[in-house]
Amino acid sequence: MNTAELKSQLIAQIMATDDHHLLLKINTLLNCKMYNEVDKCLSSVNEPVLQFESVRIFSEEEQRKINLALEQYNNGECISDEEAQKEIQAWLED
Repeated sequence: MNTAELKSQLIAQIMATDDHHLLLKINTLLNCKMYNEVDKCLSSVNEPVLQFESVRIFSEEEQRKINLALEQYNNGECISDEEAQKEIQAWLED
């Protein structure tokens, strides 16, 4: 099999797969080749893959709220859990 035939076969196999982890490994190998670090990268490609039950994709509104909360936290606009519990207890006692 010559190089052109091999490329065609690989492209066809890549297009036919839905295995995300396999595609990530192929991507890693190709990126390593580009930077002449194949030997270094081969060990990372052979590492076991973590399996996740599901992946949660946030809506735009949820992501906006998360970003706002992170911004508030980074600006020090938050209180500790201990302080929050004291405030809640004070509200309940009123």
